[in-house]
Amino acid sequence: MTDKTITIDGQPVPLDDVIWLGRRPCGCVVSGVVAVVADEWELATADDANRHFHHTDGERRRATAAGLTFEPVTGLRYRTEFAGRWHCTVHARPAAG
Repeated sequence: MTDKTITIDGQPVPLDDVIWLGRRPCGCVVSGVVAVVADEWELATADDANRHFHHTDGERRRATAAGLTFEPVTGLRYRTEFAGRWHCTVHARPAAG
């Protein structure tokens, strides 16, 4: 457990309640990771999240060149907006009817 916070939408959020989403320019989510795993990692910045997924300078350069960004969201926002819905509106498949 950490006492660190980051700011999301102008509000302080405990780092323990942050999920970092890797997103393509279109909005599709391509990766997600909790910000804190005790005795493993604390990802307090977008750069930390990028380094978590892309271990080498070359991988990070390619990700940046492809427009991949890392966005922090609260656990609640993840559960209500993103869980099971990682595709943007352009790439999402219509619901089976």
